[in-house]
Amino acid sequence: MKISDFLKKTVVLRFKSTLMVYPTKDIKIIKISLIIIASVVVMFVLRLFSFIFIPLFLALFIALLLLPLLDWFARKKIPNWLGIVFIVLISVILIWVNVLIFQNTASELYASKSEIMKSANEKINPLWAEFRQYMGLHSETNQSSEIIDVEKWLNDNSRTLINQLSTFVTGVFMTIFFLSLFLTGANLFEVYISKISDDDKNIIQTFRNIIDTLNGFIKVKFLVSLLTGILFGIIVMSFGVKFALFWGVMAFLLNFVQLIGSFFITTVLILFGFVEINSTGNLLLFGSLLIATQVIVGGIMEPILMGKSFKINTISILISLSIWGFVFGIAGLVLAIPIMVFLKMILERIPATQRLASLMNSVNEPKRKNPTK
Repeated sequence: MKISDFLKKTVVLRFKSTLMVYPTKDIKIIKISLIIIASVVVMFVLRLFSFIFIPLFLALFIALLLLPLLDWFARKKIPNWLGIVFIVLISVILIWVNVLIFQNTASELYASKSEIMKSANEKINPLWAEFRQYMGLHSETNQSSEIIDVEKWLNDNSRTLINQLSTFVTGVFMTIFFLSLFLTGANLFEVYISKISDDDKNIIQTFRNIIDTLNGFIKVKFLVSLLTGILFGIIVMSFGVKFALFWGVMAFLLNFVQLIGSFFITTVLILFGFVEINSTGNLLLFGSLLIATQVIVGGIMEPILMGKSFKINTISILISLSIWGFVFGIAGLVLAIPIMVFLKMILERIPATQRLASLMNSVNEPKRKNPTK
């Protein structure tokens, strides 16, 4: 017998003998406590080194989504290195297009900032003064405290905004770097997965099913977000509000953040429309069309296209958004739902955790049968 096997058996026997001292109920409490402590430690480490884990997780998630494309390249006898170069090049081009859109929007905003700031102050300051007076904060001797100087706020926070922008750009380049590494070894994913369990065929098939499901989820989310962005851009352009292309792109991107993203972009755009649109009737129609777009596309079309496989109740979504938003910030809000879908599918395939997976289902969704049978 090898020394390592002997030591392993000795440790296992001692652990079992230690557990036999405690009642079964106490053992369960100990296990749950250890799981909670381990989870807190993992969350703390992820948050502490988020500048590395965010690009790493994003790159891994994108690489998993691109596996079908790499398989298509292989069937067409396209070299793996050429496919990777093509994917990275397309990614850089898409990022550069978005950078140009944001750059042009910033230039136009700077050119017309005086007009926008004047209109904003003229419309916001009276409302702010009435609100302060209603709350009993009105001061006759200090009228300047009622003035909201938006331009001054931007100037005071410009350094913070620049730092956040530089951090974002660094994260993008790190994501592209990690993505290139993952794609280089993408054809070995199933080899690594097969080493986790002795049942190679079952675990590989489960891995493929998860990848197919995630791809379906992303396809639907992409189409819904694209439709939302196009409709938002058309509505903004129709009412003569500035930066229609920018708002369309922002609606497309923020729609990937479940619940919060669509609410945020709709609220901000209505406030910007309040500054730009002079007619009260047009402003009400403008806001109504934006809200109706979110309700029809996000509230009706998206659940129908998603189907029962992706129905997760609102409480689970909010918990996932809270946890991953706390750990990874905005990137965590984007990754929260795909991670939740990924975990739900894994839990459904483990008999001991199927009850936990059923808690994530929507109210009207029936309990799913054990997919491992």
